[in-house]
This record gives sequence, C-alpha cells and structure tokens, in this order.
Amino acid sequence: MVDMIDIDTSKISKESLKKEFAKKPEEYYNVALFDEQGFERRTCRHCGKKFWSITDTDSCGDSSHTEYTFFKEKPVPTSYTDFWKDFASFFKKNGHAEVKRYPVVSRWRQDLYFTIASIQDFQRIESGAMSFEYGSNPLVVPQICLRFSDIENVGVTGRHLTSFTMAGQHAFDYPKSGYWRDRCIELNFNYLTKVLGVNKKDLVYAEDVWAMGDFSEFGPSLESFAKGAELVNSVFTQFELANGRIRELPGKVVDVGWGFERLMWFHSGFDTAYEAVFHGTITKLKPKIGFEIDNRLFKRFSAFSSELDITESGGKSKEMAMLRKAGISEHDYETKIKPMQALYAVLDHTRTLLFAISDGALPSNVGGGYNLRVILRRAISFMETYDLSFDLNELAAMEAAELKPLFPELSESLVLYSKVLDIEKARFSRTRENAGKIIDRIISKGSGISAQELRTLYESNGITPELIEATAAKKGAKMRMPESSYEDIVKGDFAVKEKGKKFDIDVKGIPKTEQLYYKLDEQSNSRILKVHHNLVVLDETPFYPEGGGQEADHGTINGFKVSDVQKVGDVIVHLMGESVEGKRGMSEGSAAKCLVDRERRRRLMVHHTATHLMSAAARAILGKHAWQEGTRKEFEKAHIDISHYDKLSDAELMELENFVNSRILNGIKVTVSYMDRKDAEGRYGFAIYQGHGVPAKRIRIVLIEDTRGNFIDAEACGGLHVTGMEQAIGAIKIIDSERIHDGINRIEFVAGSAALDYFRKEHNELLNVSTMLHTDRFGVGEKAAAIRDETKELSKMLEQYKEIAANEIARTAPAGKVIELELDVQKDVMRKVANILAAKNKSSVIFLKNRSNELICIAGENSKTSAIDFAREKTKGMQFLGGGSQTYAEGRISKV
Repeated sequence: MVDMIDIDTSKISKESLKKEFAKKPEEYYNVALFDEQGFERRTCRHCGKKFWSITDTDSCGDSSHTEYTFFKEKPVPTSYTDFWKDFASFFKKNGHAEVKRYPVVSRWRQDLYFTIASIQDFQRIESGAMSFEYGSNPLVVPQICLRFSDIENVGVTGRHLTSFTMAGQHAFDYPKSGYWRDRCIELNFNYLTKVLGVNKKDLVYAEDVWAMGDFSEFGPSLESFAKGAELVNSVFTQFELANGRIRELPGKVVDVGWGFERLMWFHSGFDTAYEAVFHGTITKLKPKIGFEIDNRLFKRFSAFSSELDITESGGKSKEMAMLRKAGISEHDYETKIKPMQALYAVLDHTRTLLFAISDGALPSNVGGGYNLRVILRRAISFMETYDLSFDLNELAAMEAAELKPLFPELSESLVLYSKVLDIEKARFSRTRENAGKIIDRIISKGSGISAQELRTLYESNGITPELIEATAAKKGAKMRMPESSYEDIVKGDFAVKEKGKKFDIDVKGIPKTEQLYYKLDEQSNSRILKVHHNLVVLDETPFYPEGGGQEADHGTINGFKVSDVQKVGDVIVHLMGESVEGKRGMSEGSAAKCLVDRERRRRLMVHHTATHLMSAAARAILGKHAWQEGTRKEFEKAHIDISHYDKLSDAELMELENFVNSRILNGIKVTVSYMDRKDAEGRYGFAIYQGHGVPAKRIRIVLIEDTRGNFIDAEACGGLHVTGMEQAIGAIKIIDSERIHDGINRIEFVAGSAALDYFRKEHNELLNVSTMLHTDRFGVGEKAAAIRDETKELSKMLEQYKEIAANEIARTAPAGKVIELELDVQKDVMRKVANILAAKNKSSVIFLKNRSNELICIAGENSKTSAIDFAREKTKGMQFLGGGSQTYAEGRISKV
C-alpha cells in the first residue's frame, strides 16, 4: 500500500500528477531491474522530463528532440505475421495467453465508436464506473486500433498511421495476480534486448502519467525509447478518483501498449515505418506506381522526420525548414518526395478501410463512418494527383493476402470492400463535378482558405485539401492552406448520448421499482409511493416503461388512464391522462389496482420479436456490416434502421421479408435468460450489442432458435418478447423502405395483428379500385395497364395537336423587329411558338404573354437586344417574377 496522494482533486491534471509521482520515484517508477542493470535517474535538458538510463545522457530519447539513428544501410524485411509470431511466442513462454483481436468498431462501449487502444477490448462501463472482462490473465492481443487525429501526418512523417496494431500486454487484478511493475519491466527489457536485439545502453525509460479523460482512473507510466523511437508505453493503473477522493484501486491493471509497427520499423531499419510494414506490397507495386523511387533522397528526408508533426502549430513551416536542413530542393520535394508520401498514405488508408469494412463499419457522412469517407477520398485524391496507376481493389487484395495468416477475415471481406469502394468512388465523382469551377474561384481570390471554408467545401462538394493544392500547382498558383487541414475536417465525437429523463419529478429517496412486466404480468395490486400532478410512482408495476425503441404499455391505475411510462434512474414513473393529485384513491400509501392494455402489449411484443428477426435477416442477406442502428416498435407498425452502403432494392426487401416469414412459418422458439456478460460475449460474440453496448455485469439475452434448436439470433435486450413456441407472431409485411441518411436504410414493417389490419386495409383499397375500374380485384393490374397505354396514346395525340397549334400561330404572326403577341394557350405551347418564331426571325425580339400572365422573351441571334432587359422594360410598373439571360427570359408578371 502506498501513501495517499496529496493533491487538490478539484485542480487535478496530468502535470500535477506527474509532479506528485516524481516526488517519490522509488514508489512509482523504480524497479528491481533498474538497480540490477545499473539504470540511473536523470533529467532531460530539452523537456525537463525525468528518465532512467544506463548511458550518461541528458536526453530522454523522445523523437521530438532525438533524431532517428536506427536506420540500416541494408534493411532487414520481415513479414507482419512472422513478426507477431515471434512477439507472441516470447510472452507465451512467459505465462501469457494469446487472444484474438477484437473488432475495430467498439460495439461493447457506449462512449466510443472505434477501438483506439488494446485495453479497450476488456473495458466495460457500468453506472459510470469502469470494470474489466477478460478470459485469460495475463494475456497478449494483436489489437488493430483506428485513430484519426493525425490524418495529415500519415504518409509524411514516416511514422503516423490511421490503423495500427497495438500489441497489448495486459495483466489484471493485482495484487492477486502477482504481476506488477517489476515483472512487467523485466519482461519488456528481456524482449527488447534478447528478441528485438536492442543494446541495453541505448534504452531509456521516461517517467510519465496515464489518466482517463475524467481522471476516474490513472497511474504512473514508463515510456521506453531507443535511438529516437518510442517502442512501448507501460501503464500501471493504480488509482481512482470518485466523489472528490483519490483511492487505490483494489484490483490494479498493467496496461502495456507495444507499438507493433514501430517494433517492426526498428527491427528492419527501413527509412520509414511504411516500408517496414508494407514492404511486400510495395515491392509488388513498384512496377505500377508511375514514378521512380529516389531512395537516397528519401533517406536524407527520413533522417529528420522524427521532428516533424504537420498538425502542430507551424508544422508546415517546420517541414520547409527541415527540407533546407536536409539539402532538398522544393522541386525535388514536390516531384520525388511527395509522390512517395502519397503512396504511403494510400497504403495506410486502404488497410484502415479494409479492417473497418470487415468489422461492419461503412464510409458515410454520419458517426465514425465520416472519418472513413475522409481517408477514402484522400486516398482517391492522391491516386489522381500523382497518377498512381494501380487499382485500389487490387491493393486491398494484396494487403489482405499478406495479413491472411493472422487476420483471415480481411480476405473474406474483399467482395464487400469492392462493392463499397465502387459505390463510394461513384459518389465522390458526382460530388466533384463542379469542383473545378469552385477551385478556380478560390485560386482567383489568391487569399487562401479558412478552416471553416475547407470543411464546408469537403462536406458540400467532396473537395479535399490535396485536390485544391494539386489544381493550384497545375495553374502555377500557390494556395495558403490552414496549418492542420484535416484536423478541421474530421469529426471525433461519436459517443452515444444519454437521453435526458422525460418526466420532471424528484425521485430521490424512492426505492427501486419492482419490475413485474418481465414476468409478463398484466395486472397487479401495487401501492402508490408518490403522486405529483399527473405523475405516479408505485412500489411495483406491470407497466413496461419506454425503452430500447419499444413504446410504453398503456392501461389504467385505479380506473385512471395511463398514457405513458418512463424510467427515471431505477424508478418507474407513470404519466396519467389527467392530474390525479388529490383524487380519490390516488394518494400516497393508497392501494393501486393496475391493468395493462393487453392488445397493445401483445402488439408491441410481436413487433419487438419481429425486429430481432429482421435484424438477423439483414446480416444473413446483406452481410455482416448490416448492423442495427436504431429501432422503433409501435402499436401500428415498427421500423429498423440498418447500416448498408446502398439503397435497398425491391429484390433485397423481398428476400428480407421471405427470410423472416419462412422462419416464422417453420416455427421459432424465443428464450429469455440472464447471463454473465463475459459468457454471453464468448458464446454469441459482439453481435449481441445490436445498437449499442449494455452497461451491466449480467445481461438479459433474447435468443431465437428454430424448432430444431438451430441458432437464428441472440441480442442483449431489455424489451418484452413473445416467448416459447406457443405465442405465434403470425406474418410480417414490409410496407416501406427509405434511405434516412447516408449509410442507413430504414425498413418499416407490420407483424401479427398489425399485419392483419394492413392486409385488410390493402384488400379494401383493392376492392374500391376494382369497382371503379369495373373489373374484379385480380384484373386490376391488367385494367390499369390498359388505361396507362391509352393515356400514353392520348398524350402523344395531345402533343401533336400542340405542335399543329404552335405552327399555325407562328405562321399567322406579323413580322417585324419586335413580334409581340398575347395568346390564349398554355405556357408549353407558348414556348413552342416562341422557338419557331425565333428560328425564322433571327433579327427580331419575340415577346409572348398568355392570359395567365406568363411570359416568354427570346432575342434573335442578330437582334442586338438582351432578352432579360427587354422583358424587364416591357413589365415596368409590374412585378416580374422570373429570370433569364441575354438570349432567353421567362417568368410571370403581376401588378404592383
């Protein structure tokens, strides 16, 4: 046990914690290995950070002030898979279990969209507090992480990536585990020196602090550097902050994040991390990239790239200064360095998209998909700007093949990836149709572009920073861009927002309401605990409160109508149809006879179970990316919002409907049970979190199987469902589908008695139509087709009559410099007349008006008159509602 930290928790920060921990280095940072190997504590002259090293040096090793010195004259390439096998083998020999990666879309966390760190795999949030779920202890995991805060650096600095493997080394529940700082650093030192081959005299361990954003958990950390490269960060999560007080965690966590790509880079000695990580792919691409690689020039650039960060203030100026320092001309930078940077960015972005799409995320303009679309369009812009002649689908296949032994799911997702890519490329092309003119206007201003303007251009027209710069360069112009272009474009907050409570009532001190509705009770004899105007709280209730997209039960309490039910914390509040405060039998302490509207309850249950079946159908037919993004289960109908890269076709909707109805027809069994979260995730995977993660240690699982016990669907759900096999759903009918926003399709449907109502209504409408058409209901289609064909014929005849009328009016019109007519015809006929007259009278101005005050003016090509000016002159004193050009004007007039 350590002494409690002496710090003002109202002013807590990483800097204040660092100062506090630095006062007691023996307690928070020193380990047995440091004493054994001769490491001493020193101070960095550049940043003031404390660090430990064997070599007497005054630099902490951070790349911001230490050049990379690990490059090799003859780099040693290695495959991603083999390098991981060596890494995992070392830790398995030392008592760690190897576990598979988790998805890059963090379905189990309500507050995060993407997986950004390996420890996130095991974190679960309950009532605002962090807990951990793990199957092994200790363990290592090759966790793919996605981060989008440094997009502009990717490809440029040699080290930044949007997707990377955080080789997680984790141990939980110290002191029970017996695995803490001494053991962790001993293992890390042995891996670095014995497997990676780092000279121990090159190793530096810098003191730091890690903390959650709200400081709910934090602890000291040791960053390991060698030759300018940060190789690993070892975090010791030791404390928590709750209710303004700091205390030691009862179960401490070792959270080590190895930069796997950095380790490969260090080991191989290539000039950039990209060459180390994508070596096999780059080798295959070299004949297709369309430019020569000047390795010597790039090596000079790479030597200084450790100091580079474009997103920092003055980053681009620093880049130019670095070029001068390396003796690289601006011409060489533009023609030889930048194309390579573009290639590296495309390699990274393709891998990121491949992992994301494989795990169910799609590029879009909403949620985390926004950033995926940003990097896809950045990659496409680079491909076009630097004439990279390979195909992005081909590149994805190469990367998937290289990673197949470790991540076979990528190869399995290539067909989906290709479909998404083709659709996204077509969308990008459409949004950029007017890009050339827009960019020309920006360049002509010559004043540069603001961050807000840049974001608007991207969102409205798909115009990327690279596209602006490339277009300007072709025109010999220079554009002043914001210091960090992509920082202003990307969005980072994709947390699920908690809904505020719907009812204004103070429930403090009221005990948790007993939930009788999970027993499917439809009545109860309860007791009233509180009445506030038209709001009532009971000790127990059979009324299901609105939640998970399912509407609330309705019914009566002591004969008074219940029109809504909501949960406020752990207390269930009933909204009455009128104020019941002071009404007989409705005072606090009174008995409450509760009756649930049985028909409404039944319909809501059927719609909820049907929604689960529709969700299973979407994943089975559309693909594993088709996640549920929202639902609503109402009395009359239900809908489910599904993520999908394109609008659903009629054929796909029919397939979905048939899938669900065939399961219902053959018989389904619905079972509701409570499971430990860890067991549920292990048995059914993260697909149980359709929508979002459930913040509870034990979760309610709704399992749907066929009558033979074959799996159909399993979801963590708090809603009411038909259960067993005796409660039939009936049939479902899809009644509508629309693309509610980018990447999301809404499917509206009815089930059970609601479907029966829909069929009856549809039947009655069909009978009405058949009566009007003087046929039976089976002949409606044939009769309608005949009417359609007849209407087409009549339309053709009408058009012919209009042409005859227009020609006759034009034939009898007087000649002259101005041909002015008032006609008793519709506007489309008047337009035909004007065009005929203009073709015959090229030196005349034609001005036509009809009795509806619609006008058309055409200036003949030899008339030397402006049509719009003439129209305005003729309508002086009146309001001219329209517009036009030198040759043509159209509109209508009204008196002022």
